[in-house]
Amino acid sequence: MSKLFKIQATWLEGTQVESETREFKMLLDKPKEENGTNLGPKPSEVTLQALGGCLIFAYLYAANRLEVAIDGLKVNIEGEMVPGGWMDENNGKRTGFKNVHFEVEVKTNHSREEIEKVHNLALKASPMYDNFINPIKVTDSFLII
Repeated sequence: MSKLFKIQATWLEGTQVESETREFKMLLDKPKEENGTNLGPKPSEVTLQALGGCLIFAYLYAANRLEVAIDGLKVNIEGEMVPGGWMDENNGKRTGFKNVHFEVEVKTNHSREEIEKVHNLALKASPMYDNFINPIKVTDSFLII
């Protein structure tokens, strides 16, 4: 059974956008060096935050399933974007992330081999990781109101 997630993004003014899902609101903005007001993160930064949070949830799930005790987790992520876009291996112009690298810091008394099993299961369990590594069917439309 699938689950449908919904958000609504509304332009407020200038470079400020309010994004809402369920009862949660988030202000998105651009940094001052991109002519923004720096009142919130950029959408690309929120995308990486979502990946980091999802990886932590997936690690906790995997550790519990494999009966591995974890005392602390931190995910450090870097995503490279090229202003104006970049060309992929098929000479297609891309405007999204060119590459993303993450490192998971695990505080535990378990062995490297045990944590590697947790890591591999976590990657299989993480929906956001799956979104980053596999194409997604996206459809669109617009309304004039």
